[in-house]
Parts: sequence; structure tokens; C-alpha cells
Amino acid sequence: MIFLGRTSRDARIRRFIRRHFGVRAQVLALYEEALRHSSSAACQRDGLPINERLEFLGDAVLDMIVVDMLFSKFPQGDEGEMTRMKSRLVSRESLNLLGQEIGVEHLLDAQTGRGAVHASLRGNAMEALVGAVYLDRGFTKTQKGVLKLLKRFDLDERIQARVDFKSKLHEWGQKRKRRVEFKVVREFKRDGEQRYQVQVRVGGKVMGTADGPSKKTAEQAAARVACGHIFGED
Repeated sequence: MIFLGRTSRDARIRRFIRRHFGVRAQVLALYEEALRHSSSAACQRDGLPINERLEFLGDAVLDMIVVDMLFSKFPQGDEGEMTRMKSRLVSRESLNLLGQEIGVEHLLDAQTGRGAVHASLRGNAMEALVGAVYLDRGFTKTQKGVLKLLKRFDLDERIQARVDFKSKLHEWGQKRKRRVEFKVVREFKRDGEQRYQVQVRVGGKVMGTADGPSKKTAEQAAARVACGHIFGED
């Protein structure tokens, strides 16, 4: 890829990190390394380090952040269920897509010829950037930035897409001949955003209440609460 002047590129990297990770880059060389692919002319000509070591580190940091979040978010979740959710959130496909959505390819130092940037380069760079933020600003700020970034791109919906609590609850009810009903009990606004509060009843008994930005999201959240009560007691 052809870059603008050094000063201009440095400024773009700083803005990118500030915007998407919520931190100020202090050791810029770490981020330059995170964005440098093995095909980079600078790597081949000057022997500069590529992003593979930071990718390795970032992969481990990402796992820790997501595992910690899931452990807190699902206090009654079992190991298999949480493992599936983690795999979904930090899968290669998810990281490739996240990299595309925030435009990481526009800062990649890689020789791609006339073809498009391969999707995996984006995902690798995302992991490497997480590793760079961790070394530059520490775990707590990295954790905060990563969770904020994931939330911007529908973290909750991506979790629930993997674990369909509503279907799980319906299947449980059918096996035990218990009627499962969802009802919107309140519509309101929070910080200017439309919200829906949904109640789920199992056999006429309220088993979960939750709200969300859409009826579907609220139903999933209420079903998750109900599943916590039901399967946590089994």
C-alpha cells in the first residue's frame, strides 16, 4: 500500500486508536508494528518486526477479556455454553468482520498488489492491535476499550445469536408441557433511545423480566433470565 507522509500516517494511527479503543497511543512504534504485515516493503527492506508476535499476545488478551466478561455476565452459565459464546465472539470470522467495519485495512502496511486485502489480514491486525494497546496502556484500559468496541458492534446480539435462550426455553417448556409466553409490559426511552420491557411467563408464573432496544433483544434477555432460574436450579 502507498502511504501519505510519515507525520500524516502517525496522526492517522493516533486518531484511529483513540477513536476505536478509547486510549491515547503513547508508544507509537507498537501500533506501527501491529499494522505491519510480513509482505511489507519496510519489513523486507529494513528488517522491521512484523505483527505476528503482537497477534499472538493480542489473541491471549482478547480471550481473557471475553472470558472475564462472560463469567460475570452469566453467573449460572455452564462451561460448554460459555465456551461456545467465547468462540463466537473472538472467532476469525468475527475479527475479520470487525476489522473491516472499523477500516483497519486503510492503515495496514502490506503489499497486496492490485487485489483486495485478504480478510484474514484484518483479523490478524485486530489481534495485534489489542496486543499493542495492552503493552502500551495496560490490561484495564485495554479491557475497557475492547468491550466498548465490541458493544458498538452489537456484542449482546452476537452473544444471543449463538445461544438462543428463547428457543432453549420453548424447547424446555414443550418437553415438560409448560406454556411459555412473552409479553411487552412497557415501552419507554432511556437516554433518548427507545426501549422495550418484556416479561416471560412459564406456566403462568413470571420467570424473567428484561428490557432492550428491540422487542427481539428484550425477549432474548428475558429468556436468559428465565433460563438462569430454571437451569440454575437443576
